[in-house]
Amino acid sequence: MLQLTKGSLRKMLDGENVADPILQILQMKNIQNNMDGLTRYKVTLFDGEIQHTFGILATQKNTLVETNELKIGSVIKLEEYASNVLSKDPPKVVIILLNFEIIGDMDPKVTTSSSEAQKPNIQNENIEPKSVEKPNQPQSKSFYSNNDTQASKVVSKLNNTTNNASASQPGMFNNFKIFGISSLNPYQNKWSIKARVTNKSDIRTYNNAKGPGKLFSVEFIDQTGEIRATGFNETVDRYYDMLQVDNVYYISRAQLKTANKQYSKLDNDYEMTFSNDTLIEPCHEAEADELPRMNINLVPLSEIANKQANDFVDVIGVVKTSNDVTTIVTKATNKELKKREISLVDNSNFAISCTLWGKQAEDFDGSENPVVLIKGAKVGDYNGKNLSVSSTAVLQINPDITEAHTLRGWFDQGGASDVTELSNVQGGAGSQTSGSIQTAWKALDTLRDDRLGTSDKGDYLMTKATLLFAKKDNALYMACPGDNCNKKVIDQNDGTYRCEKCAKNYPNFNWRMILNVNIADYADSNWATCFQETAEHILGVKADELGELKSSNNPNYDDIFANSVFKEYNFKLRAKMETYNDERRVKVSVISIEDIDYVASSKRLLQNIRAYVKNNP
Repeated sequence: MLQLTKGSLRKMLDGENVADPILQILQMKNIQNNMDGLTRYKVTLFDGEIQHTFGILATQKNTLVETNELKIGSVIKLEEYASNVLSKDPPKVVIILLNFEIIGDMDPKVTTSSSEAQKPNIQNENIEPKSVEKPNQPQSKSFYSNNDTQASKVVSKLNNTTNNASASQPGMFNNFKIFGISSLNPYQNKWSIKARVTNKSDIRTYNNAKGPGKLFSVEFIDQTGEIRATGFNETVDRYYDMLQVDNVYYISRAQLKTANKQYSKLDNDYEMTFSNDTLIEPCHEAEADELPRMNINLVPLSEIANKQANDFVDVIGVVKTSNDVTTIVTKATNKELKKREISLVDNSNFAISCTLWGKQAEDFDGSENPVVLIKGAKVGDYNGKNLSVSSTAVLQINPDITEAHTLRGWFDQGGASDVTELSNVQGGAGSQTSGSIQTAWKALDTLRDDRLGTSDKGDYLMTKATLLFAKKDNALYMACPGDNCNKKVIDQNDGTYRCEKCAKNYPNFNWRMILNVNIADYADSNWATCFQETAEHILGVKADELGELKSSNNPNYDDIFANSVFKEYNFKLRAKMETYNDERRVKVSVISIEDIDYVASSKRLLQNIRAYVKNNP
């Protein structure tokens, strides 16, 4: 028969730390939490002498009950738990079963050989301990008995605090036991942690129904895991300057709640909120150096093509290029925001565009090709894979780690001279970079074979092709001269031109181009539409000049179209489904056009050849 650890429950309720007690589950009931909608299980524990009717199963263990692995009669070895006092009078103590091993089963009746261990009805139907006694049955001796002096001992020990939190015993802070981050949950109220700061955001402001406010977030790590914490208003003033990245602190009395995964990228179901009761003190012990400094899972740039949009990744790379800071106006808030585009390369021979925002963008210096470590970069797939570094991500310049030194040597020896720009998931061995967009090189037959353009966002590709024909009919139209309009105007035959969109008559108009061209490469040919800038590049003339030639019936008008054909360009194309006259069809547009750099083109072909040889030995 399995041996229960007699006397262990008294010690646990008395605030003592009991190592791996063996207990039995006598009763079990599910309870619904109206705050978060989660189901939790309340259990009655028995140690062979006394029983405790107020045990709570940690939610991560719910599956054991649902699969019937944990049931009434199960015997467990309790490896990790928390004892929390809910009230002093009457004394109510909850034992949270955080981690345990199921070692067997026993009939609950076998354990009731003495009057102390009579099996009672379940108490605490609504997590409210009450004395329940069956008639004609000896009363069970429990922790909540009026004759049991353990209650006063528990309350006095677990609630005895001092004004000086630093005076706590070893393994304690603020007279609360120090737990590992991974074991924290919202149902503990007597806990502390010792953790290192790995990241701290800037102070941000907000406005809501309660008025203006400010907040910041910080990330902690210890040997067991990571957790995100947020401070608002007064706690910003109290703790923002104190909490410094890479320093170690004691923390207690913060509120715990379910993590909002929209803002937290850490592998933790919970997060902290600092309150007025929160206590934080620096840790100057020698053991602080034993805490990890950052939990990273580096992903080579070559693997980002397989990541989904909005995934978070940890990457390290060398800054190959760094653009100037630019300012954009956000549509949601109509506020100006600073951004900087950089290009990262690594020794997987891939490169990717990365966007820095706000103060990070303004302060960043990429002039000497630094090695950059980014923890929590967000993957984007707009027109190709790219990375975005928000204020909550960790960015380190030239970190002192092995991977950084390896990359430094690789880059300094010319490793970045032959890299492949990261393309989208459907991309091939190479791609063309235009600003912050990476687009895959494809042959024109993929428009048909891969059914490009059938997605909601459209598909992009780069191709080197020859211009076969440019249609001169309807290549020009008279456009509205109003700001950002460009809609077609109607000649009123009175010297004015009517724009229906602007609802105004103008004394003049602008010439605009819509040029339909037929292009071909080694695999196929296709029609594509060029707009103002790309059309002007192909014809080698501005729209206004071409319009003057057309208006005056100058024969040079036809010559310009005839001379434009049989020239090779690099085309960036977009294929997108459109509806025209109730018919859905894929329309191909020329997004940009470039004269061919034959050196770069040859390098790309060599990369394709190497990739083919590698995949087809």
